[in-house]
Amino acid sequence: MLTRVIVAVIAIPILVLIIFFAPLWVLGVVVGGIAACSAWEFLRCTETDIRLPMRIVASAVAFCIPLGSVFFPAGKVYEVALFALFAYLFCALMISFRRETTMDFETVAVVLLGAGVMPILLAAIVRLGAREHGSVYVLLPFVAAFSCDSGAYFAGVGLGRHKITPHLSPNKTLEGSVGGFLAAIALMLLYGVILKSTGFTVNFLVLGVYGFLGALACQLGDLSFSAVKRLCGVKDYGTLIPGHGGMLDRFDSMFWTAALIELLVSWVPAITK
Repeated sequence: MLTRVIVAVIAIPILVLIIFFAPLWVLGVVVGGIAACSAWEFLRCTETDIRLPMRIVASAVAFCIPLGSVFFPAGKVYEVALFALFAYLFCALMISFRRETTMDFETVAVVLLGAGVMPILLAAIVRLGAREHGSVYVLLPFVAAFSCDSGAYFAGVGLGRHKITPHLSPNKTLEGSVGGFLAAIALMLLYGVILKSTGFTVNFLVLGVYGFLGALACQLGDLSFSAVKRLCGVKDYGTLIPGHGGMLDRFDSMFWTAALIELLVSWVPAITK
């Protein structure tokens, strides 16, 4: 626990500085790095037979998707990246018939998901940053996810009695889940108070909905990637982040939360200048 706290105390201020003071391409590099590491860990976890060159290509594509969104229209970046990945995988599948052991179609599906679909979802962070006053919006998914994680942890440790997913994630409790929702709503509203004091117009009712749905996405993201780990028989995706596990262990919920927050910001704005 102490290691987790130390890492958070160091990482969160750095993240805030990048979001509010660094140019957008720096955020693109950071998100691309998270996507690349997550793709590598996802492929390693789900399919041990995926060869090193394919993992490198997959991680490179995952890195380019968020970073490319900074400099080019996002739709074109995704179209080019997915076509290149699609062509590479199916060419590799066809070539594998020259060997005694052919490539499994499961490998194609896993790589397309880990290096194509997942980075596009995570790139929602960059797309939020590209909006006017983008820094304000980029912080929204982090507020929702990190507050939900913290609230769920402390409520679960202090009050947790009723298991909700004993076979999937034994430590998850109903009390912890409720604590996560309450913490996300409270911190989202507090963020709104801060924004209002700096001149933004804030719809607190809508922002509370952001907190509720962001917490829901956060918890579903955590459980969905836990399900993958259980199916593959591993405890953690990696050991890259001390006290947290792999990059995907730390940012699993962000693939859900960032994409959902982007949709909410686009459809039902809660913050205007």
